[in-house]
Amino acid sequence: MNARLMLPVAVLVGLLLPVQFALNSALTTYTGGPVATAAISYAVGTLAIAVGLLVGHRGRVPLRALVGAPAWSYLGGVIGSAYVVGSVVLTRELGAALAVTLVIAAQVTASLLIDHFGLLGMKRRPITRTRAVVLALVLAALALQVL
Repeated sequence: MNARLMLPVAVLVGLLLPVQFALNSALTTYTGGPVATAAISYAVGTLAIAVGLLVGHRGRVPLRALVGAPAWSYLGGVIGSAYVVGSVVLTRELGAALAVTLVIAAQVTASLLIDHFGLLGMKRRPITRTRAVVLALVLAALALQVL
């Protein structure tokens, strides 16, 4: 797939992050806490994914192929749950802009390390000077918001 075609998709997905933070934060007012909010958020998301699975894959999941997946690869849901709970707490306490900036700074840092060392089955992509500058700029943006 052409990486340039994926840029607008990445921007649209990125736009969803602060929206999700704000929606979940608003929902927490009614659920009484971030864990309940995460549970409801995941339940609604599971329904949406189930519809997508029925439409896109006609309800077929390659269960036999899943046997070969490493055990650690199933932890994405657990990490996602922690992410949603954390985003609710951060957004309510710090506001959407600072919460998202903190998350993005952490994501850029972690993704550079994952790529550089080829962790979690990813292809190794060394940290280049350009990537290091990007990280420095993200951290500078974070520092400006905190000051």
